[in-house]
Amino acid sequence: MKNISLKILVFTFIVGLFSACGDEYLTEVNPNEIAKDSYWRNLDETGAGLNATYHTLHDRFILGVVEDAIRTDQGWPGYGRPAPNNINEYYNQTFTNSSEAIIERWQANYKGIFRANQVIEALENIQGEYGEDLEWTSQMAQAKFLRGLFHYYLYTVYNNGSVILREKNPLTDEEINKAVSPAEEVLAFIKTDMEYAYDNLYKKGEYPNSNDLNRATSGAAATILGSIYLNEFDYTTAMTYFEDVIDNHGYQLVYDMDRLFTTEGEHNEESIFEVTFSSDLKPEENVWSGEAVSTTLGQIFTNTVGPTIPAWMVWRFKTEQMDPLDNRNYYDDPSTGKTLRNVPLRASAMAAIVEDNQTEYYLTGTVTENGKFHGTAWGYGWWKKYSNHDIVEAESALPYGAVRSGKNVTMNRLADVMLMQAECKIKTGDLDAAIELMNKIRQRWGLVLLGESGSDTVHTYNEETYTASELMEHLMNEEKALEMCVEGYATRYIDFKRWEQSEGIGLEQRFAELSNEVYYGVPYKYVNSAGVTKTKWNFPSIVIDPSGAIGGSSIIVDYEYDTPAANYSEKLNGTFPLPLSEVSSNPNIN
Repeated sequence: MKNISLKILVFTFIVGLFSACGDEYLTEVNPNEIAKDSYWRNLDETGAGLNATYHTLHDRFILGVVEDAIRTDQGWPGYGRPAPNNINEYYNQTFTNSSEAIIERWQANYKGIFRANQVIEALENIQGEYGEDLEWTSQMAQAKFLRGLFHYYLYTVYNNGSVILREKNPLTDEEINKAVSPAEEVLAFIKTDMEYAYDNLYKKGEYPNSNDLNRATSGAAATILGSIYLNEFDYTTAMTYFEDVIDNHGYQLVYDMDRLFTTEGEHNEESIFEVTFSSDLKPEENVWSGEAVSTTLGQIFTNTVGPTIPAWMVWRFKTEQMDPLDNRNYYDDPSTGKTLRNVPLRASAMAAIVEDNQTEYYLTGTVTENGKFHGTAWGYGWWKKYSNHDIVEAESALPYGAVRSGKNVTMNRLADVMLMQAECKIKTGDLDAAIELMNKIRQRWGLVLLGESGSDTVHTYNEETYTASELMEHLMNEEKALEMCVEGYATRYIDFKRWEQSEGIGLEQRFAELSNEVYYGVPYKYVNSAGVTKTKWNFPSIVIDPSGAIGGSSIIVDYEYDTPAANYSEKLNGTFPLPLSEVSSNPNIN
């Protein structure tokens, strides 16, 4: 279960820091000149500043999972089909430099950079008092990790990487109104910070106190460095970092289904970097503020405007081939005895799909019995990664309401590193190693494995021989799409930016492909927990062949991604523009 006492300790410390120091040191009026004589005097105070820097990650606009899902191929924009009730500029690809999330993400990341720079400068000022002190080095490594991370988050999604580089906090108008730096200069700076962090951070579980779950580790730094080199197509260097993460940091794939994307599974063995939230504290004055200790993502992902699962992903999730030799794929049916599950384990863990009558959902019944499946209203599936379906009967049943979720947000985990390593292996010609990595993840979910069985009689294989292009296509459209759905920092977007260059398949091509796909919504018959046969007549089940539909009734789902396909422009939508707030206030940006 969640370590509530640890969460409360950490957040009370952060809130106390804000109260003691005030907000003035977070403004852009050289707060260091104001506070350095009375603060930043020792490692306790720099440690408090470091906590405040971590806390910046609580801002939902930094996490960006809502907009990033909807702007790619992983989110239908909320209630209403075939036309959503709300006009979503990220789905429609009509966002501009005045769009709220574009402005807020920019400002929140630079707030994080500002706080990291405060800690770095303070540590440099007191270095003479601590010499080779391990805590000093650890704090410096964490601060540089966070500074590099915030710059990386900006670099990957704004202005093709050409953003403002903040090596130190500004002291003059000229420094405040700094021009953007070339992308290659920004990336070099990020690498330097991350390499320092990689060399000096503790590994997972090695921090000398119990708070290491909330701290960056050398494995997290290696993950970011590997990602950077992968996106530069330097596969050899990327593989070195990924191999280190996989083999030398104690991370393991989690097999326990109760500990995957649930509250019980927070900070599990697979997690590399995770943002910790809490719903157990007194509610904040403004829960939508980036300074909140709880998160609104649980509410957003289950309401009328949050991203629901598009039809293509529902179909992919529920039709993955289950291994008939894996006993986890069966349940005891009162009438038929040992029976194959309706949907695979990966689908059950990540998505709520109407066919999943073997998995409890919000504690009151199975997924199937839930009312929020409707082909002309709620849609065909709901993401589970940010909801509290495992601990309450409804999001509103949380201690302080639906908008104050305490569920953590995982930014990096082992499975993604393994899939990035698999991509590197494909690109360097080692297809067997790539298949082995993907199969380890597929085996965790009880899926049919890729390739030829050979002497393995314990698992089922598809007995297919793959070319490099075929294996890459499988990784893009199934393994990476399903395993890393709506997770991490702009994961799907960054993948497509890379694949556009390496495979000739970017978001423009993907939207065109999806706009031509046709699915059907059909009624669904099931037996409820009371043993009564019921039929959902509101077309909640996605199929590709409507023949045999109950009562011959079906609706066509051929409209998803028509608007993105028509509107998407690589020039306009391929990267976020510099936000209007920066352009209008900074005379050195044009």
